[in-house]
Amino acid sequence: MKKLLAVALLAMTALTAGNAIAATDGTLGATSTGTSPVTLTIPELFRISSLADFALGAYAGTGTMTSNDDVCVYHNGDGTYQVTGTDDSTGATFAVENAGNTAVITMEVKWNDITGTAGNAALIYNTAMPSTAANTTIDDCSIGGLSGNLQVNFTQADLQAAPVGAYDSTITLLVEPS
Repeated sequence: MKKLLAVALLAMTALTAGNAIAATDGTLGATSTGTSPVTLTIPELFRISSLADFALGAYAGTGTMTSNDDVCVYHNGDGTYQVTGTDDSTGATFAVENAGNTAVITMEVKWNDITGTAGNAALIYNTAMPSTAANTTIDDCSIGGLSGNLQVNFTQADLQAAPVGAYDSTITLLVEPS
């Protein structure tokens, strides 16, 4: 019985001492100071938002059709990024298609890394375009303002050559590190 008690007492002492050592980096005394490092990592983050639908309506029979939208691109780093555009049409070019995917109208898609269309450049389908002016303040651009522009253009020749019907497509923009 004495042996059993001695083993139990030794085990309790070891457990208590182990917990005390693990709980502090300090030493036993009138005071003790321990430290606990705290680490975390903030990865490079991006967000594109404030995109609008381009509902161009019915073609009048002459002229071009165009629309643009100022958008928010956020980057928690230095503001540089690249944007890659694609759409859900069946080809490897930007286009709208009719319901049966039997007719397409090519569209030009342009990007600007500031608001407005002055200085914008054509996006090449599925090809990254370097950009430099993301909002670096807040991810919804509510401070610092919108920071990019998306534009779609249809030529008169393409519109006049298209068969009757309703056409649509969805543009996808990927914003990522440059």
